[in-house]
Amino acid sequence: MQSYRKILMAFIATGLIACANSDQETTAESVIETAATDDTAQGAKAPLHDVRGPAITPFMATPTILVFSKTNEWRHNEGIAGGDHFFVKLAREKGYGIYTTDNGSVFDHDILSRFEVIVFNNMTGDTLTTEQETAFQNWLENGGAWIGLHGAGDSSHMDWDWYQNELIGPTFISHPMAPQFQDARVVNLAPKHPIMAGIPADFTHNDEWYTFDSTAQSHGHTPLAGLDESTYSPRNTVYGVEDLRMGEGAINHPIIWSHCPGKGRAFYSAIGHLETNYEDPHYARILNNAFDWVRGTTDPEGTACPK
Repeated sequence: MQSYRKILMAFIATGLIACANSDQETTAESVIETAATDDTAQGAKAPLHDVRGPAITPFMATPTILVFSKTNEWRHNEGIAGGDHFFVKLAREKGYGIYTTDNGSVFDHDILSRFEVIVFNNMTGDTLTTEQETAFQNWLENGGAWIGLHGAGDSSHMDWDWYQNELIGPTFISHPMAPQFQDARVVNLAPKHPIMAGIPADFTHNDEWYTFDSTAQSHGHTPLAGLDESTYSPRNTVYGVEDLRMGEGAINHPIIWSHCPGKGRAFYSAIGHLETNYEDPHYARILNNAFDWVRGTTDPEGTACPK
C-alpha cells in the first residue's frame, strides 16, 4: 500500500492524474480514499469510503428506488445480480425510477431526498463514512422506507452501532456448511401482516440459512417468517459453530422481520444469497408486499408498527 501511495502521489505531482472538472479540487488523499485496492476486496479492517461519485441526472424519474450493493466484506455476486434484476422489474411495474450503485457518496442529505425507497442489496462491511451513516439514519427515521436483503444483516456491520443494534437487531452468528445451501420449510409467522398477505402457512425454499444470536422480537421487531429447523441441517463443521439451532419452533428462528424506526419503516430478510431466490413466487410476493408496506401504500396508519 505504501508503494502504491508513493506512485500515486508522483502521478498527481506531475499532472498525470487530474480532475475531470476544473471547479473540483483533486488531492492525493481523495484519490487514494476512493481507489479500489486488494485490501478492501479482501475485507480490510479499515475499508475505504466513497467521497465522490458520478453525478445523478436531474432527469431521473421520480419517485425513485435506490438499490445499494457496496461490499467491503463478502460479496454475494449471485444474490446482488438477482436482487438488482428483481427491483428493476418491480420499479417498471410500479412506475418508479431506479438507481443502482455501489458508491456510498449517494448517502448525502440532499441526494437521499430524491429517493423514496432504499434497498441494501447484500451490502456488507464498513461501506459508509460517519457522515453518510448519519444521513441515512436521519432519512429513514424521518419517514424513509428501507429494505435490507441477506448480507445486509450479517455480522460485518458491527462498526455502525445504530444500524446493527437498532435497525437489524439480532446479530448474525453463522450459516450451515453441511451443506451450505439447503431446502427448508419457511413458516408464515404473521399471516395478518400486510407483508405476509397471500403467503401460505408454509413453503419450501432453498438458500443459505442464517442463524442469529437472538430473535427479532427480543429487539422489539415484528417476526414475519421463520425456519422449521427440523427440515434442514443447521450444522457448520467449517467455521467453528457446529450447532446453529436457535430453538424449537419457527418463532424462535425468525429470518424475516419488520419494524418502524422513528417515522420510517424497515424490512429485513435473511433470504437472498442466490439469484434463484428472487424467482420463487412466494418470496417475490413477500418482497412486493414489503415494498408496498414500507412505502405506506398498505397499512397507511401504521397499525403493524410496534407501539
